[in-house]
Amino acid sequence: MENFNRSMKIPLRLLLILLLSLCTTGVWAGDPGAFIAIAYHDVVQTKAELASDGVTVDHLIDQFEWLLANNYHPISIDDLLAAKSGTKPLPKKAVLLCWDDGYTSFYTIVFPLLKAYHFPAVLALEGSWIEPGPGAMVHYGSTMVPRSKFLTWSQMKKLAASPLVEIASHTYDLHHGVPADGYGDKIPAVIAHLYDHKTHRYETDQEQFQRILTDLKKNSALLKKRLGKAPRVMVWPFGRYNEPALKAAAEAGMKITLTLDPVPATINNLREIGRVYPTLNPDLSDYRGYLDPNIAPPVRHFFKVNSKELLDPRPHTEQHFGHLLDRLKALSPTMVTFSPFVQDKKGLQALFPNTVFPLAQDRLARLTWHTAHRGGTSVFLWLPPLLFAADKTRPTVPLDFFAQMGKFAFCDGLILNSPSLTREFLRLSSTRKAVDPAICSWNPARRKMFRQRLLKTSHTPGLINALKKIQAFQKWQPFIEVALVVSIDRLPELTVKKTEFLLQYFDFLLVDGRTGSNHDIEKMLKNNLGRLHASGLLPKISLLVKRRNDTNIQRIFTDLPRHNIINWGYEYDDFLDNRPTTISIRPLISKSSDPFQ
Repeated sequence: MENFNRSMKIPLRLLLILLLSLCTTGVWAGDPGAFIAIAYHDVVQTKAELASDGVTVDHLIDQFEWLLANNYHPISIDDLLAAKSGTKPLPKKAVLLCWDDGYTSFYTIVFPLLKAYHFPAVLALEGSWIEPGPGAMVHYGSTMVPRSKFLTWSQMKKLAASPLVEIASHTYDLHHGVPADGYGDKIPAVIAHLYDHKTHRYETDQEQFQRILTDLKKNSALLKKRLGKAPRVMVWPFGRYNEPALKAAAEAGMKITLTLDPVPATINNLREIGRVYPTLNPDLSDYRGYLDPNIAPPVRHFFKVNSKELLDPRPHTEQHFGHLLDRLKALSPTMVTFSPFVQDKKGLQALFPNTVFPLAQDRLARLTWHTAHRGGTSVFLWLPPLLFAADKTRPTVPLDFFAQMGKFAFCDGLILNSPSLTREFLRLSSTRKAVDPAICSWNPARRKMFRQRLLKTSHTPGLINALKKIQAFQKWQPFIEVALVVSIDRLPELTVKKTEFLLQYFDFLLVDGRTGSNHDIEKMLKNNLGRLHASGLLPKISLLVKRRNDTNIQRIFTDLPRHNIINWGYEYDDFLDNRPTTISIRPLISKSSDPFQ
């Protein structure tokens, strides 16, 4: 097995480097208003003092020197506003430096460095940590820490008076988890609908909005009273937000907000500024990677599970879900997908509260959140054709249903299994072409932007309906990937031009080979994907096959690199009986044997 792992790494590593080198244009070339924002936290003197998101002062100085030596230009919020208004363009290779939480080290270590280098920065302050007096203890996440960990008001006044420092809000008291379902799961307060265990009800959308708005206004009032100026920038705790939260921030006077969406930002969307988040005290070799605006698509080695098997036959037990979490830890795939429905003789039943389908169990929030955070893998919802079909026998599923699903689906993406939608996009690709120069890069925010543009110009009812449904879901989960399923028998239609067009709107294409034999799959890949090799698009194409037995899976996956396919998965994983066996499938699907992690 050790030799097998090594033999898989060498060709795949060389293959990805080659494929990505074929795309020569990217974000800087395609958007003169693009910039990179960096989220820092605490800065310490020694490694012994480090937390996971901290950086030592020697590494920070190295990073500042590297920025200067490589012609990066730290910018201010005023620079962003000037560029957006057309008054003054951004410099090339612009970076926005940000510090969250308001640690004392910002004044004692960072501020002197900012003055020495003449670098501007954003400082985000959380009200409940800084309002108490000296000697107090404050709630910091799930622990209590001394108030002295954070800046004093005297220090904050000096910082606020500096032209180098932009004081931002980090909420007053939303930097923690709140009960978000009947199981007591705690999810970030900004994005959760509070669950009341006494009344067994969720807060309404309006109640959630008002709770967030009240908090944001409280922090703005505090900062204005103590520092003389209300913040105009909002920095979301944990980087999590949604459309109602953005609306609340704007109403509270903060139309500029910073997230932790790990993609380049643009002056065209200052309400959702993505930021890279350096962790583990990166040295320069790692730091350079954070500053690359052209992000390579992730390698996708995944499996699909049957949603019905996630539910225990006995109520209020979770042995089945526990088996899945154990399986994910054992195999460590990069991604897992399942449907937000279960199927029985009566039809589809949903795993979340909604007004369209019967409720099987209210489990989607728990399943998606814990699969990602305890299972350690990306979670994608597999959406069936019924959700996008519209004919006399199957009425259109309303937009509200997708918004209801979005409220309870804390996932990384959607996989749209809709032959009719695929057909519409392929038809459209015959008359249009892609215009995005960064088509090979990974950037869900850009795909979302292009979908929004298409929605404004399209006249096709089915396509408009599907795009609006995605948009309704993204009201609550704004930063997700969206994939389109393409049947393997449609591969002959995927010319370079058509593939580029599809990938302008979708983060990746999932080729559905579940109905084909090994021979048929190999023949289709060999005959139809060779023309895409020189385009650099193959890292954005994944193959899904049906698991028939362990040998079947091994043969297919070990052969795929010969066809320049590096992303693959199978249906279904039997996590209750550990099939395929761990020893047979782990080398083919685990992150630890993935050379690109």
